[in-house]
Amino acid sequence: MTRTLHYLNALALAIAIAGLPLLAQPAAPSRPTPPLAPPRVVSPEVRSDATVTFRFRDPNAKEVLLALEGAKRVPMEKDEKGIWSVTTAALAPDIYGYSFVADGVNLTDPVNHLTKPNLLFNSSAVHVPGPATLPWEINDVPRGEVHHHYYRSAVAGDDRDYFVYTPPFYDPSAKKLYPVLYLLHGYSESTI
Repeated sequence: MTRTLHYLNALALAIAIAGLPLLAQPAAPSRPTPPLAPPRVVSPEVRSDATVTFRFRDPNAKEVLLALEGAKRVPMEKDEKGIWSVTTAALAPDIYGYSFVADGVNLTDPVNHLTKPNLLFNSSAVHVPGPATLPWEINDVPRGEVHHHYYRSAVAGDDRDYFVYTPPFYDPSAKKLYPVLYLLHGYSESTI
């Protein structure tokens, strides 16, 4: 009888183990693997010889042009991955505005955070570096401060703003007179 009891216990255990998969929750349906992100586009790419390569991803565009400030629009060429590119001749040191014209539509460079704000059309910006003597190059020199002020315009009936630059070591309580330079932006330019 003991032998029969062991046999029945072993049989019950085997049935229980065999039935465990039936108690498990059903497997979730397999999901398709999401597509891989396309490779990162680098634009603009300023080279040491002052040439600049511009790139723009638009696999569906029929034509893309580079509109570079101070130059004629230049057609770009599309590769097998849908990335349009063009490399300029050597550019003089400066900060250039540019945009892409994809099938007739002006677009800023989606991978470049540098912009040239304008009330009519914002463009992307590219810095072609030059000697430290150029005013836009960053140098290790004492710096002043830019103060942003607001006033109520009685003529326009709204709030307006202006910026005041004070040179390094400026002392408002000093009797020293400082030179003044007034800068007015053009019709469509921004104060920023």
